[in-house]
Amino acid sequence: MASHLHLYTCRVPLYEVDIGQAVYHGNYYHFFEQAREALLRDAGFSYARLMEQRLHLAVVEALCRYRQPVRYDDDLEILTRIPWIKSRSVQFHQQLILAATGKLATEATITTVCITFEGKPVPLPEEFRAALAQWQGRDSYGGPGPPSKK
Repeated sequence: MASHLHLYTCRVPLYEVDIGQAVYHGNYYHFFEQAREALLRDAGFSYARLMEQRLHLAVVEALCRYRQPVRYDDDLEILTRIPWIKSRSVQFHQQLILAATGKLATEATITTVCITFEGKPVPLPEEFRAALAQWQGRDSYGGPGPPSKK
């Protein structure tokens, strides 16, 4: 089966960690946002292009499960897939993996709705939907939903 996973890599910068020397819980969303933006660029429809149409993907639901800490200077791999695309909304499921160990550190499910700059929900542009379709699907790690007991 062809992979529907998008891979984004980065390293944890100092400004993302708290006094306990781990990434502050709210800052994980920064990494997930960067990975979603990279997916859009790689799909050929950057977020900037969406904004040129005076459109925005508003987050309407975010669920994050923290499994183990991520620390300053850790190399990260973020896997993203799209469980579903609807007429006005798209959901992203993301896993943040510690590259050194291959262990899952955090996972998130982010649901977004396309809105105008004035805040009105509107259909996703067809070109945008088509660009995202290559990342839509279910791969071996499953999700969203409760984590498996491994």
